[in-house]
Amino acid sequence: AAAARTAAAPLRRAAREAEAKAAALGAEIAALEKKIADPTLYGGDGAAARAADLNRRRAAAVRALAAAEAEWLAAEEALERASED
Repeated sequence: AAAARTAAAPLRRAAREAEAKAAALGAEIAALEKKIADPTLYGGDGAAARAADLNRRRAAAVRALAAAEAEWLAAEEALERASED
């Protein structure tokens, strides 16, 4: 039992890290969406460039979130398989 816990420790760590990364990216996306929704963003010189930058950053964060969620799922599945052995 102790050996199984020791062997599973890296998998648990990977799952926790992926979960934390996904949570951080979710918060980043929410913050970017709040900025994008702010009507003051669209006024003044350079508004289009600022909006485009925020939208690019949001798109990148969404892609990173999908990757982090896939890592998290893979780590959880590996942990489950390890606990079945």
